[in-house]
Amino acid sequence: MNFINDYCLAVGILKGVQVLVVDNDRDSRDLYAFLLKDLSANVITAGSVKEALETLSWFTPNILVCEIRFLGESIYTLLNILSAMEADNGNHIPIIVTSTSTTGTHDQIPDVEFEEYLLKPFDLDKFISIIRNQIQKNMAENIRHDVLVLQ
Repeated sequence: MNFINDYCLAVGILKGVQVLVVDNDRDSRDLYAFLLKDLSANVITAGSVKEALETLSWFTPNILVCEIRFLGESIYTLLNILSAMEADNGNHIPIIVTSTSTTGTHDQIPDVEFEEYLLKPFDLDKFISIIRNQIQKNMAENIRHDVLVLQ
């Protein structure tokens, strides 16, 4: 399905999905937020790891879209907080990592678990499809987890 071109069919496909977009590039951050909000997602944006950490004190995303490189900040701090949140409540938060770097970025983060890696600029249809698929997959896994806990 071509989400952008089939806009009428796509409206509302992310209804109720909580997304945290963390990107130090304002244009990228705003583009993702505009697109996701247009598809009915609840989107919060942050321009730094510090801002994202502050946001996580009051906002629990269903998915994280995050640039991998921040000047003077480590993404590991953010990812460690997400891991702690998952350990506390048992719900996994899928991570989509983005970057403009073609050299070494993927290899530099071998101990970080993330669901997708997208090299900027990327196809927005693919981006929406990945988010939708990750949310559906994660919801199914969380339901299985809840059923096992109840047994």
